Amino acid sequence: MIRGPPTGRLAPVNRVRRLAGLVARTALGLAPGFARPDDGFAASRLDGGELAAYRALDPRDRDHACRVAGRLLAMHPGAEPACLRAALLHDVGKAVRPYRVWERVLVHLWTPAPALAERFPPGLRALWRVHREHAAAGAERLRALGADPRVVDLVARHHEPPGDDEALAWLAAADAGP
Repeated sequence: MIRGPPTGRLAPVNRVRRLAGLVARTALGLAPGFARPDDGFAASRLDGGELAAYRALDPRDRDHACRVAGRLLAMHPGAEPACLRAALLHDVGKAVRPYRVWERVLVHLWTPAPALAERFPPGLRALWRVHREHAAAGAERLRALGADPRVVDLVARHHEPPGDDEALAWLAAADAGP
C-alpha cells in the first residue's frame, strides 16, 4: 500500500513547503511574463488530443504542469509514460474559465463546502465548482479528445487518496511540491 503524506514531526515541514509553493505560484500568477513553460518538452511527450488540451492551458498553468512533470521525473526517472503525460495534463479541467489571479488566490486560500458555497453569488459558486471539479472535468475533456485511458484515469483521480496506485501517489507528490 502506498503511504499518504508524512505525519508527526515532518508535518510542519510539509505545510511550510506547501505554503512556499502557493506563494511561488501566486507570485507567478501576478507576473505572467515570468511563466516559462517548456512547451517543447511537453510536445515531445504529448500528441493529438493530449497536446491540444495542453496548448489550451494558460501559460502559467502550462508552466506549473511542466514543473510538476519535472519533479515527477526527478523523483521517479522510471515513471510510466502515462504518469508523465498525466503530470502535464492534470489541470486541463481549469481551462474552462479564463485565468484570473484573484480567483486562483481565493480558491487556494479558501474553498467552502458545497452547501456553504450555495450562499454566495453565482460567480463565486462557479469558480469554487471549477476548483472542486477540475479533475473530473479535465478527465472528461481528455476522454472526449481520445486520450490514453490511463492518463484519463490519473487526471480524474489526482486529488484522491492513491491507495495501491503507485503512479497516482507519485503524481500527487509531484503536484504538491513548490
